[in-house]
Amino acid sequence: MEYSVDDANKQIIIRTVVMLVTAISAIIVFALLIFIHELGHFSVAKMVDIKVHEFAIGMGPLLAKFKKGETMYSIRALPIGGYVKMEGEEEASTDERAFRNRPLWARIAVIVAGAFMNLVLGFVIFIILTYMSGGIVEPVIGELMDNMPAQKAGLMPGDRIVKIDNTKINIQDDIRFYLMYSKDKPIKITVKRNGKILAPFEVTPEYSEESQAYMLGYKAQVVEPTLMNTLSNSFYETIFYSKIVLFSLGELITGRVGFNQMSGPVGIVKEIGTAASLGIAPLLMLAALISINLGVFNLLPIPALDGSKIFFLLVEGIRRKPIDPEKEGLVHMIGFAMLILLMILVTFSDITKLIGS
Repeated sequence: MEYSVDDANKQIIIRTVVMLVTAISAIIVFALLIFIHELGHFSVAKMVDIKVHEFAIGMGPLLAKFKKGETMYSIRALPIGGYVKMEGEEEASTDERAFRNRPLWARIAVIVAGAFMNLVLGFVIFIILTYMSGGIVEPVIGELMDNMPAQKAGLMPGDRIVKIDNTKINIQDDIRFYLMYSKDKPIKITVKRNGKILAPFEVTPEYSEESQAYMLGYKAQVVEPTLMNTLSNSFYETIFYSKIVLFSLGELITGRVGFNQMSGPVGIVKEIGTAASLGIAPLLMLAALISINLGVFNLLPIPALDGSKIFFLLVEGIRRKPIDPEKEGLVHMIGFAMLILLMILVTFSDITKLIGS
């Protein structure tokens, strides 16, 4: 097949537009997530009267800055992070407003605030997505499918699934996730029918070739969003995806998920570009998932992450004596170097997959 010059030019224009959309979308998403995270640290630091020298979005070379009061606000070249530089955070200081000289609870609050704000952002995005979708899928049986497990077990339309085995069910995603790992094993489903909790029904899920998933055999009930059910559903969606992050980490540590399945900056940018090409809703959904991932991961006790700093503060509280700033700084420096190495390896894996696709 031959292509004309006009066809070639059109292809170049299309690829250029796709690259621009991907780049702009990625920058917006990364900047938003970094800003929200650092805003959490910054806001609480100001609230507990800690001196903040710099509030930075990005890392590396300085692009722009301005100063207001005692704090410099800056934008830096590499959109891979940010920081809030506080007096006495990484070194000893005699200033009474230094980080290390503030009460223990105040310091813990400052560190936790960044991850907490990422979780809040995920929650807010889920609220927006709920109203955009116009409906909430509830863990309630709307319509039974003939000769499928739910019907055979005696479940009825209107039954609200409240528990599977010993796991509480809050949203429909809880059911899908449980079935994904229980597969075709018999499960006990507890439902609420006409305001009463019934004895568990024993159900054996069946695999659907069409859906490529194990199913109970019903269509879930969809209701219109109200303020209360939107807040409730968004809250439990945030909790659900937070658990998914921890579960995925466990799968990685135990070797059930390979290292090559992880995504670094290149892989995330690619996914952001794909989501952006599908519309605002998929892009918002991906932003929510990345934000929740960032929030949960940052709370893990890994050196250089917020969770490690919280761990050192808790140790200080237990032993009632500050840890040597230089020793703590060395631990964080080693952790940071390991994280950078991991990022390089994952980025190399991303690029390899991108070239091979």
